[in-house]
Amino acid sequence: MSNKILIVDDEKLMRISLESQLKKEGYDVSSVDNANEGMSLIRSEEFDIVVTDLRLPNMNGMELLKEIKNYNPDIIVVIMTAYGTLESAVAATKEGAYDYIAKPFSTDELIIKLQRALQHKNTTAEVTRLRREIQSEFEFHNIVGSSHAMKKLIETVKEISDRDSTILIQGESGTGKEKIAGAVHYHSGRKMGPFIRVSCAALNREILESELFGHEKGSFTGAIKTRRGRFELANGGSIFLDDVDDIPLDMQVKLLRVIQERTFERVGGEKTLSINVRIICATKKDLLLLAKKGEFREDLFYRLNVVPITIPPLRERKDDIPRLINYFLKKFVSRHEDALPGVSRETLNVLMEYNWPGNVRELENVIEHAVAFSHSHGITIDTLPDYLKRVEIHKKLISMDLSNTQTIQLHDVLTEVEKRLIEWAHQKTNGNQVKMAEILGIPRTTLRNKLVRLK
Repeated sequence: MSNKILIVDDEKLMRISLESQLKKEGYDVSSVDNANEGMSLIRSEEFDIVVTDLRLPNMNGMELLKEIKNYNPDIIVVIMTAYGTLESAVAATKEGAYDYIAKPFSTDELIIKLQRALQHKNTTAEVTRLRREIQSEFEFHNIVGSSHAMKKLIETVKEISDRDSTILIQGESGTGKEKIAGAVHYHSGRKMGPFIRVSCAALNREILESELFGHEKGSFTGAIKTRRGRFELANGGSIFLDDVDDIPLDMQVKLLRVIQERTFERVGGEKTLSINVRIICATKKDLLLLAKKGEFREDLFYRLNVVPITIPPLRERKDDIPRLINYFLKKFVSRHEDALPGVSRETLNVLMEYNWPGNVRELENVIEHAVAFSHSHGITIDTLPDYLKRVEIHKKLISMDLSNTQTIQLHDVLTEVEKRLIEWAHQKTNGNQVKMAEILGIPRTTLRNKLVRLK
C-alpha cells in the first residue's frame, strides 16, 4: 500500500506540480488550497504526511500544525516556507513539525525529506509496538496464581507500583523475580521511561563496576571510549539489579551512595553525575543473614529493604500448578491449532507430586518440552522429560498392583522402595538431612546409615 500524503498550499501551480510529481513516484497524494479543507480531509481519511505551506489564508501553517498534532500526533508534518520566514519554520519544528523545506526547492529534495520522514514514522511505530509487546508481558494477568500467597503478592505490587520506594524482591531461582520487577515498573508513573536489567551474578567485579556506573575513555586497558553505565541509561525509569547479593563488598559502598544521594562518578571520572531512577533489587539469599555474617553491608540491606516482597516457591503453592500449566500451554501451542491439548490425569498427578526445585521456570520448560512431543495425543507421561517419568515410578512402587504377580523377591523390592522413598525425601527437602529424617519419621542416625548403605 502506497503512503498517503496531503499537500496544503494556496499556490495553485506549486500544488498541482507537487501532486503530479509525487504521484509519479508512487505516492497516494491529495491536495487542497487551505487549512480548513485540509483538516476536513485529515478527519475523514488517514494520512502519513502533511506537507503544508506556512502562509495560508484564514488559518496559517503554524495553526494547522497545532490542529493536526492535537488530532493525531502520529501524522508527520513537513513545513514549506520562503527564505524570509525560515525563523518561523524553525519555530514550527519546536511545535512538532518533523522538518521544513525552503522554497524554491526541487522535487528530489522534497522526496528525500519524505523518505526520511516515513522511515522515522516506521521506526517510531516499531518502537511503540515493541514497547507495548514488552509491557504486555508484565501485565498482572501474566502473574499466574490464585493461592493466598500469590493474591497477597499481587495486591502488594499494585499498591506500591506507583510509588518510588526502593524494592527488594526475595525468592528462589525461577520464581519470577524479574516478572514482578517488570510489573512494578510498567504499572508506575515511570512506565514510559527505560527498564534496565542487570544480572549482578553474571559479571565479574571489574566488568560489573563499569556496567553499573560507566567509565571514562582511558580509565583502564580496553576503555577506548567513554561509556555510559546502566544507572545513566535508566535515568527517568527503573533499574532492576538481580542477584544483588553478588555485588562485592567494596562496591556496595558506591551502590549505597547512589541509593542515598542518587549521584555517582564513572570509573576513572571526576565529574559527579545525578540521576532520577527507581531501584528494584532481587536476591535468592537471606540478605539479613549475610549481613550478620559480615558478607553483606547491613546499612545497604536496610536501604534496599524499604519494601520487601517475597515470592513463594512453587512447591509451597501447588494449587497454582494447573493454572500455570494452562497458561504455558497457551504460550507454546500454535495459534493455528483448534484447541489446547488435554492433560491426562496421570500426568497432572505427576506434575502435582513433583517438588519443582527449579520453580515456575522449570515448569515452563517442562510444558514446552511436552508440547513439542505431544503431537495429537495430548500431554501424557510419555511427553514429559525422562526425569519426571521417574516420579510416576515412585508412585507405582509404593502402591503396587500384585494381582497378577506369582513370586516376588521381598528383600529386593523393599530395598528399591526404601531407595525411592529416600530419593523422594531428598527432593522434598533439597537434601536437608534433618528435614529428611523428620518427614520419613526415622532418627537422623538411621537415615545416615541408610544413605551410606544405598550409595
